[in-house]
Amino acid sequence: MSSQQNNHGLGDVMSLLGGVNPVAMAGKAVETMVTLTGELVQTLANFNDTMRELNTAARRVNSLLDDIEAPIRAIVPQVQAGVKQARSTIKRVDGVLGQVGSLPGDVAKAVSTLGDLAGRLSPLAAFAESAGGLFGVKPNK
Repeated sequence: MSSQQNNHGLGDVMSLLGGVNPVAMAGKAVETMVTLTGELVQTLANFNDTMRELNTAARRVNSLLDDIEAPIRAIVPQVQAGVKQARSTIKRVDGVLGQVGSLPGDVAKAVSTLGDLAGRLSPLAAFAESAGGLFGVKPNK
C-alpha cells in the first residue's frame, strides 16, 4: 500500500503542475543555453576574424605610408620652390605688361620728338651743305 500512496502523491504533484514536466523544462533550458552559448562562440569567432582582417589592412596601409613618405618629403620642397618661382615670374610679367601697355604712347612720343628735331635741324643741314660746297664736299642724297 505504501507504494500506491507514493505513486498517488507523485500524481498529485504532477496534476498540480498542470501537465508541465519539470524534467522536460530543465532539458529545454539546457538545450537553449547550449544553443545560445554556441551562437555566442560563433559571434566571438566572427569578431576575432574581423579584428584580424582589420589588423592586416592596417599593416598594409602603414607599409604603403612608409613607402611613399620619403618621396613626398623630397617632392614637397621642390613644389614649394616651383610655386615661389611661379609667383615671382607672374610679378615680373605683370611689370613687363605694364611697361608694354605704355609702349605705343612712348613710341609715338619718340617719333614726334624725332620729327620735331628733324625740323629744327633742317636749317643747320642747309648750312652744312653750303659750307661743304665751299670746300668741295658734295652732300649725300
